[in-house]
Amino acid sequence: MKALKLMAAALAFVGATAQAATNQEIINHVSYNVILATYNDLASQAANLNAAVNTLAANPTEANLAKAQDAWRATRIPWESSEAFLFGPVDSLGIDPLLDTWPLNILDLDSVLKSNRAITTDFVRALGTNLQGFHTIEYLLFGDGKSANTKPASALTAKQFEYLKATTALLAENTAYLANSWSKNYDPENPSAPGYVQVISAPGFDNPFYSSDRAVMEEFVQGMMGILDEVANGKMSDPMGADINSANMALVESPFSWNSLNDFTNNIRSVYSIYTGHYRSTKGPGVKALVERVDAALAARVEGEILNCMQLIQAIRPAGGGDFGQAIFTHDGRARAQKAIDALNALHATMENEVLPTLDM
Repeated sequence: MKALKLMAAALAFVGATAQAATNQEIINHVSYNVILATYNDLASQAANLNAAVNTLAANPTEANLAKAQDAWRATRIPWESSEAFLFGPVDSLGIDPLLDTWPLNILDLDSVLKSNRAITTDFVRALGTNLQGFHTIEYLLFGDGKSANTKPASALTAKQFEYLKATTALLAENTAYLANSWSKNYDPENPSAPGYVQVISAPGFDNPFYSSDRAVMEEFVQGMMGILDEVANGKMSDPMGADINSANMALVESPFSWNSLNDFTNNIRSVYSIYTGHYRSTKGPGVKALVERVDAALAARVEGEILNCMQLIQAIRPAGGGDFGQAIFTHDGRARAQKAIDALNALHATMENEVLPTLDM
């Protein structure tokens, strides 16, 4: 919440600095200082997570388990904060499902853990995407999430340590590959292909993906609309079901760590980053600067709607403890969740009906 208030306090500054930006300045800033910076952070945090798991495996204390769990949460932040720009290599190279397929296939994972197979990085790489990535690591580090979001270090078996070391190494490898695809080479079959950040930041007739700056701006806006729809009508609505009797914990993302609401908030934070150009301590310009040239009131209203959505998502958290997976089994929690869903859908409509048309003005 503190972060949201700080962002709100920065609105005037961001608007003042972003208003005079050209389309090319917006594209350059968002491409390099938001998207590429996020993927570099993701790769760095994933390497830290792998190191923390190796330390835990060598010395399985409660303190080292807590550090590994913190490292998982820290890695989750840049990943979930990237979901407004799931275009380019993360899509074309099939990296998204390698990192973040859910629900986890717990039955098959438990079967592998009971087998005599040696668990290596290549072994995990050959398994299905629902047996690797964030949620496999989450299940092993935090437990089943039913009544608590942690477990004692003594509950971790030798086989689970093998699996954790292998799958965190693979996560670090895949996130480094993603960062490299944006910074140095987006097509592994063409060594002369540049990093995707160079492609998206240089639109023109000779660009294979973006013939104009409008095409890049539309990519940005469609990316924001895509994650708004997914959070509202997939990540939140699917587990809620039609009523409290059909709520389904198995469909909740990040249920083991009780990190779902932080995931959803960071998803919308990625919208905020593309819209304002604000990422960590870096400030705009973002798409807002383009909207301001057409309708300053609309530009400010959209930013307010984004911040409101983030606050409504955090407000779903049950007062007595727990996360989204617990809230959807209570009437008041479901009411708070529905209020957030309605706000997300309203923001999606604003993007589609009011922001998108500004690209042609």
